[in-house]
Amino acid sequence: MTRLERLDPAVKHADKKEQAALKQVAAAQSEVNIEQNKLSQLKDYRDEYINRRDRMQASHSVIELQEFNRFLSQLDDTIKKQMSVIKLRQSQLDEQRSQWLKTQINSKVIHQVVKNLSQEEIVKQARSEQKAMDEFSLRKSQNR
Repeated sequence: MTRLERLDPAVKHADKKEQAALKQVAAAQSEVNIEQNKLSQLKDYRDEYINRRDRMQASHSVIELQEFNRFLSQLDDTIKKQMSVIKLRQSQLDEQRSQWLKTQINSKVIHQVVKNLSQEEIVKQARSEQKAMDEFSLRKSQNR
């Protein structure tokens, strides 16, 4: 078994780890996108309620307006919490990217080692063939 053949499982393992890490990055990015969409919906919902409050201010009682403002305050709190969730998800995404970059570097290093060994084996084989041809030529010339 050649050194290249012995390294094949390591190459496959490194590639699998890199692909798994990349899938985790994609999943984390998806989570960030989902949470950002939720935030956008909450903000749109809040803006819609603010516009509705501004249009109806004259036709509602003070108590109704207070309830409306209380609801908007709760909505603002929910928006702040959602922003915290996004920060957390973004942090998780950054960590996943960092892990993926590490596995990618490891995979590239292993592939480079394999490439170097392959080139060394090609050179070694070429030298061996040249030596065999030289010996054959030498024997042929000695037999004349």
